[in-house]
Amino acid sequence: MTTTSKRLISIFIIALLWAGLTITAGCSSESGKSATESAKVKTYYVATRGTMKPFTYMDDKGELTGYDIEILKEVQRRNKNMKFEFKTMSVASAFVSLTSNQVDIIANQMSRNADRAAKYIFTTEANNYTNSKITVRGERSDISTLDDLKGKTMILTPTSEVARLIKKYNDTAEPKINVIYTDKGSAESFNIIATGRADAGAGYEVAVSEAKKTLGLNIKTVGKVISSVPTYFILRKDAEGQTLAAKIDATLKEMKKDGTLSKLSERFLGGDYTLAPK
Repeated sequence: MTTTSKRLISIFIIALLWAGLTITAGCSSESGKSATESAKVKTYYVATRGTMKPFTYMDDKGELTGYDIEILKEVQRRNKNMKFEFKTMSVASAFVSLTSNQVDIIANQMSRNADRAAKYIFTTEANNYTNSKITVRGERSDISTLDDLKGKTMILTPTSEVARLIKKYNDTAEPKINVIYTDKGSAESFNIIATGRADAGAGYEVAVSEAKKTLGLNIKTVGKVISSVPTYFILRKDAEGQTLAAKIDATLKEMKKDGTLSKLSERFLGGDYTLAPK
């Protein structure tokens, strides 16, 4: 073998070794990058009722879904450094859990009011607008206004906008509307109305339609809309909560602009409720 040949073989071997080192270093770098990216993913815990179809409920496979839930799942898909884990509980328990740092968000068609705003942070982009009407048994024709409910019994969720409305109404009403409360979800309220244990309640139009269709409950909405409010996500009032709210708002703006939010509303609510009613 000539000196030139030996020299060429040596150069070739060195080149192979160098290439191997480069690939190994590259793999190590990619591996490190993946580990770093994984470490940056932040998990946020979300409190939701899970019994309020079509907003938050368990599907036929036992998976949590619904309008409010799928909004956050889409936010997660668009923000790779965020992950949401859901915990089902009553609304009252959700506020306790949020205050005690056990959850980071409440997702349950939450409306804004002064008392809540003093204690918590709201997203600024509305998820949707809810129209509530008086809800009664299917055959009743004696109730269509709040005045018709004087001396009768309503079942309400204690933290709802309508509960506050009725409380204010009762300040001057005579006789007053008797109110009983439940925090077990709209299905429980609708069942109590359908079985005659309460004269009326107040339900979102879409929720009443869903209950009639899927649960076969003999109920209906009557009269005019008594409450139409935007709903939001609620977060803890601290720096982290504010940062998370800003991220959710930015993503919701994107979803509104590209039509994703409207499609989710049509899919779960049967229409586009993302715009303020005229």
